[in-house]
Formats: sequence, C-alpha cells, structure tokens
Amino acid sequence: MTSDNIYIRPYRPSDQPQVEKLLFEGFVTSKGSANYVARRRFLLKPPSLIAYFLIALGVGVGLGPVGGGIRDAWVGPRRTLGTLLLTAGVSLFGAVQYSIPRAISEYCREALASDMRDIESHYRAPSAFFVAAARRGGVEEEEEVVGYVGLDYVPEKDPTRAEVRRMIVSASYRRRGVAKTLIQALVAQAQSLRSNGADELRFLDLWLTEFQPAAQRLYEGLGWRVVRTERIGNALRGAITRHLRLDLCK
Repeated sequence: MTSDNIYIRPYRPSDQPQVEKLLFEGFVTSKGSANYVARRRFLLKPPSLIAYFLIALGVGVGLGPVGGGIRDAWVGPRRTLGTLLLTAGVSLFGAVQYSIPRAISEYCREALASDMRDIESHYRAPSAFFVAAARRGGVEEEEEVVGYVGLDYVPEKDPTRAEVRRMIVSASYRRRGVAKTLIQALVAQAQSLRSNGADELRFLDLWLTEFQPAAQRLYEGLGWRVVRTERIGNALRGAITRHLRLDLCK
C-alpha cells in the first residue's frame, strides 16, 4: 500500500487504455518527462551550439557596419549571406527540438507494438507487471492507473537475470512514494521467485538514458549500481544510456 488510497496490484487487461495514455504522458507530454529533460539539455549540446553560432554569425554579417565606396557594393550580398546563415541556424535549432519528441514518441509506439501490445501474455509468470492504482473517491470500482512497472524474466534465455521495464509514474502522483513502492513490489516478486525454485536468478537489470536523472537517483538509492555507460544514436538525436544492476544476493 501507498498513501492517498493508492495501492499496488497485478495488471488487468481493462487497464490497457490508461497504461497506453500514461506511457506517452510519462515519456513525452508531462513536465519532468524524458522529452522535457532532453529538450532542455540539448540547449547546451553541440547541435544547438552550432545553431547559436550560425544565428549570431548571420546577424553579425547581415547587420554589420557598412563603409563607403566599393564596400557599399557588398551590402546586398552580405545581407543575403547573413540571411542564409541566420535561416540555417534557426532551421538547425528547430530540427533539433523537433526531432527529440518525435524520437521519444516513436520509442513509445515501438513499446506498444512489442511487449506492451499484450501485457498479460508477455508478462505472464514467471514475469510480472504491476500497476499503482488510485481509488477515485475511495471507490474501488473507479480506479485510475497512476504508475506501473514490469518484471521481464525469461529463464530459458538467461536464468540468472531479469529486466525491469516500462517504469512510469503519473506526473500528478510523483514524490508520493509511488515509484519506490512499485520497485519494492517488483524486487519482492523477484525474491519470491528465488524462494520458489528460481534460485539461479541473481540480477535485476535496467537501462536509463541521461534524460531520466530522477529515475537514476531513485534506483541508486534502492541499491542499484551503474555497470556500463554508452552512447547510442548520432549527434543530433543520440543520448548516453546507463545500464544499472541490482544484486539480489546482497
């Protein structure tokens, strides 16, 4: 249980519409989402810095002081060049800012086309998918899904590790302990698997991007450690990813 009539339970197929909506809220549309953080961090990354340089250069070239005589003949071409540089800078900056939500939205669509297409089937035992549900007005029949997380464990593939996936908490319910409670439920499920025959299961793995700093602080506070850092993608749409791991035997 958590506060404010919020409790953790297994996923139900009737949750699917809210789960899909919350995926885009958590990654794209809400304040604090990966999109929100990424667009601000990219303000100081190389593509944006190049855009600022082109804009400043365009303004300087196009509006710089003019002299007399022969130099007056260059006013028109110089202003044309300045306009081109300014346009290039603005276009590059716009492309950077536009590409971020587009890439993250595509990630969400891919998630809905893969494991989240049929959550009940993909996360069947020994895997699990938990939701945090808030009772509206204290009535159990009227519930709002305010968070969720999946435990993806395929012992036939690798009996020693399971993956934490699709961790989301609604922006309206953050800083209420919902994320921590979801993770604790997931870890308890993994420990239960170990106690009931899956004794080879030792590690819980997850991957985060640099645009999820709050999530990284949460996991590290609960015992996860970064085991690998790498860059994915290109300079325009790339990001640093971090592989975190929890040792269930410690």
